[in-house]
Amino acid sequence: MHAYQIDTSISESGLIRLPEMPYLYNKKVKLIIISSEDKSTELGQRKQAMERMLKRQNTSHWTDEELDNIRYEYLNEKHQ
Repeated sequence: MHAYQIDTSISESGLIRLPEMPYLYNKKVKLIIISSEDKSTELGQRKQAMERMLKRQNTSHWTDEELDNIRYEYLNEKHQ
């Protein structure tokens, strides 16, 4: 499974503009929409929530890279 990041916006009529990707024509895809507004605040809040959850499990201190890997594995399993 390949992942592509495309920065775009949703029009008031609900249209999302995507670049042409002929290699994806007639294929099923999953679209995940993440609001990019206040991204740093949102990321910080998610990191704090993850750290609180890990502390409740009495785990040792996790590095940012380990937290990112945990998040990636969770989202990957959730969206398969």
